[in-house]
Amino acid sequence: MSRALFDKALEAAKAFHAALPAVAEFQPWPSDIRWAGREGHQVPGAALVQSDPGYAAKGIPAEAEVRALQQAIIALAPHAEWRRTYTEEEVGQDFLLRYGWFELVGPTGHFHSLQTRMTIGYWGPGLDYPWHQHTPEELYTILSGSADFMAKGEEVRRLVPGDTKMHGPNQPHAMITNGHPILCFVFWRGEGLADDPAMSPD
Repeated sequence: MSRALFDKALEAAKAFHAALPAVAEFQPWPSDIRWAGREGHQVPGAALVQSDPGYAAKGIPAEAEVRALQQAIIALAPHAEWRRTYTEEEVGQDFLLRYGWFELVGPTGHFHSLQTRMTIGYWGPGLDYPWHQHTPEELYTILSGSADFMAKGEEVRRLVPGDTKMHGPNQPHAMITNGHPILCFVFWRGEGLADDPAMSPD
């Protein structure tokens, strides 16, 4: 049953990729995807994906594809290998209890690929995701909910379902969810696809 849910999520991700020009332009759909069969792992925040995923897309371009991927991820949430990158000292206990991510496609994903990394991230309302960075270029896409996104050298942007936000290699960036949770589909390209983000230097 769970393999079928992963296949459905991958199919929805591919349709989403084709429907959003910013996503298709960021990188082509990978040609080396294969099933990796990773075991599921739950973290406290994973359950919130089903109970409070954030408000859904309405009246936006590619609305059907955004909603289909959101619903596929919600259904997949109990079976995914959820992870948390940071320590309590870095982000606090509340953050760790209401956040999590999993790798759908990538070097250590449920589907293996060395050409890209596609992850799903969830943050509950009222969370401050501190300044952090990573070597790969990144494209955030918003499936549901909203948050204020900050990046070094740029104005703050509030992103809502259907919006995208790109970060360059090692560009410090941060996020605040305010009154809504947020569910994101995130693409990486370039060197260091298997690496974790790190907190930015002060």
